[in-house]
Amino acid sequence: MPQTNVLTVQGLSKTFTGQRALNEVSLDLRAGEVHALLGQNGCGKSTLIKCLAGFHHADEGAQVLLDGEPVAFPYEPTKAASLGLVFVHQDLGLIPNLSITENFEASRSYGTRLFSKISWARMTANTKATLTELGHGDLDPTTPVGRLPIAHQTIVAIARALSTASEGAKVLVLDEPTAALPDAEAVLLFNAVRKVVDRGVAVLYVTHKLEELPAFADRATVLRDGRNVDTVDIRETDRDRLVHLIVGKEVAATSDIPKPHITAERELMAVQGISGTRLRDVSFNIRAGEIIGIAGMLGSGRSELARILFGAQKPSAGTIFVRGRKTCFKTPRDAVDHKIALIPEDRRREGGVLDMSVGKNLTIPSTKKFWQGVRIAKTAEEKWISQKIHDYDVRPAESARPFRVLSGGNQQKVVIAKWLETKPDVVIFDEPVQGVDIGARAEIFSLISQAASQGAAVILISSELDQMISLSHRVLILRRGRIVADEPTPGLAASTVTRAMYFDEEPIKETSS
Repeated sequence: MPQTNVLTVQGLSKTFTGQRALNEVSLDLRAGEVHALLGQNGCGKSTLIKCLAGFHHADEGAQVLLDGEPVAFPYEPTKAASLGLVFVHQDLGLIPNLSITENFEASRSYGTRLFSKISWARMTANTKATLTELGHGDLDPTTPVGRLPIAHQTIVAIARALSTASEGAKVLVLDEPTAALPDAEAVLLFNAVRKVVDRGVAVLYVTHKLEELPAFADRATVLRDGRNVDTVDIRETDRDRLVHLIVGKEVAATSDIPKPHITAERELMAVQGISGTRLRDVSFNIRAGEIIGIAGMLGSGRSELARILFGAQKPSAGTIFVRGRKTCFKTPRDAVDHKIALIPEDRRREGGVLDMSVGKNLTIPSTKKFWQGVRIAKTAEEKWISQKIHDYDVRPAESARPFRVLSGGNQQKVVIAKWLETKPDVVIFDEPVQGVDIGARAEIFSLISQAASQGAAVILISSELDQMISLSHRVLILRRGRIVADEPTPGLAASTVTRAMYFDEEPIKETSS
């Protein structure tokens, strides 16, 4: 491995009003390495990245070296780009109303001469070539980005960054790029990033998916509470040690979370012949206390199924029965009235109201319980909010704090809490641990188990196949919009599910290790 340090950071601190987010953090990135940045939500990873990108100005005293030479720090975002620092942030930085090609070209010149026209054909062809390199040549470069599912938006943002990196970047920073990607999509990404690494670019890679590291990363730096914990060689560090460094204690594995017993044969929902944009003739039923996993590759129709069951999308065909009665959901409100809840894939855009407080987000679906006459009983509402913040371990425990400033794991806890407290009969979890740290994941999986134990029917859509199999009673496998298998989970291995997701063959039962 090349030992030349491309980027060296020493003694970087960042203080917000009343809170020190980073405390004397140091980091070095070597040419031609993938360096993982690990830590729980709220440990300071994103703050560090935003300081390096120039979006936040670090406290005085930090020193930054690029190729061994001091750099005036802090600097503005335009300076970071000119230094060869390329970033893909969690919020992706895409313009929804512009096409994929326009998003690619918006951050650089359109390559025209005076009085000459923009060569859209050339730029579209270049965009297509970059997407093809990532394995997504099927994406139409003229499609507005806002119409793409979140996973495809992530791929577009990464492809745009990689195209920039190919033009001379020294450091490529990826902030949780695979959070919304199934394993096969992540492999395509890793292969593309490795091509950049082979040219001597240093990659700083933020992830909560520790299973990705052995095959992809070279070293890892762990942050906890805004401080350096350790920098380790991935080849010499096992998962248990990484978890202990990240959390500071042992964390229960998903396999240790008890799978609820189905105590009743009461059918809470039946789906017959549902079709949509991607879905084709999907049928299944689910009982009280049962957890059904939904597995499928990107574009298989998993999230569309969630939207249809929650009334956010009208099916083109088929029928939904709730507690034995035929229903027709025109809006999500109709689904909520039938005691159906959805924890959506995109918690920031669809799960919570960013500018509202934690307390207001918690009470949005439950406001009626606090009405007394013509006004809300504030004391009762505030007491209830405080109790739920405690019950779901939302941190910091401040009801007035804006939802937008919470870490990803704590935002997810708020979204889950507000819906589980409506006491739904059917609850749909769409990628519930996406972008969530290892400690919060265990808590969220435990909440899913508890919901089923209390009698709810749970539909769990997840790319985390091992965890989903461990929690679920059976797994439905979607391929090209159709259910190709309905497998009980005893003896079911993730490799079996993966084959059925991608290939036209019947799953073969094998014992998971």
